[in-house]
Amino acid sequence: MEPDTTTSPSGRGFWEQRYRDDDPSGPLPTPNPAFTALIGELSLVPPPAGTPRALELACGRGGDALWLAAAGWHVTAVDIAEHALSALAERARRAGLGDRLAVERHDLARSAPGAGRWDLVYANYFHTLVDLDRDAVLRRAARSVADGGVLTVVDHGSSAPWSWEQRDDHPSAEDLWHSLALGNGWTRLMCEGRPRIARGPDGRTATVLDTVVAARRADGGGRT
Repeated sequence: MEPDTTTSPSGRGFWEQRYRDDDPSGPLPTPNPAFTALIGELSLVPPPAGTPRALELACGRGGDALWLAAAGWHVTAVDIAEHALSALAERARRAGLGDRLAVERHDLARSAPGAGRWDLVYANYFHTLVDLDRDAVLRRAARSVADGGVLTVVDHGSSAPWSWEQRDDHPSAEDLWHSLALGNGWTRLMCEGRPRIARGPDGRTATVLDTVVAARRADGGGRT
């Protein structure tokens, strides 16, 4: 039997509860600094010419999607929590980004955005308590990257003291790279652990580790 991610406290219910008090009329959520730094290093802002398309997996409050859309990308942001997506769509409208940011609700264990190719696919802190084959989700997402496009994954390499996910066995960057099983036709751009200062509730701070992986699909690498 498939896990019930509609009502389970570790599935959709968990995330709906987490975002239930999200007020779209407040200040825009800040983007993940590890992600913005990575995108800058990869020279993806400003974006490639044309109408570049990006897909974000598990967007949450949408700070990264809003930042990328403001930089010129056309972003489709995906999450399991309807409330998070509704709030993000309203934020995009208020910020004048409604024409460059679309939202779609998906339980990524069961569905994904429709057929198409993306110039950038990214997942930032895509962690969950639900029994989800995350490797399969990321591999499927990688197959949707366009020729010459980029896949990036930023994971927690350690747990902040206030994090809902407390564990001491986070995979290394090399573990993450091998789990993606990208195969031929990809160039490894980045694969490393990066320390940063995280800021949590009540002004607390802690040094944490991010696991950062990026790869580019070769021209012709997306053809089957």
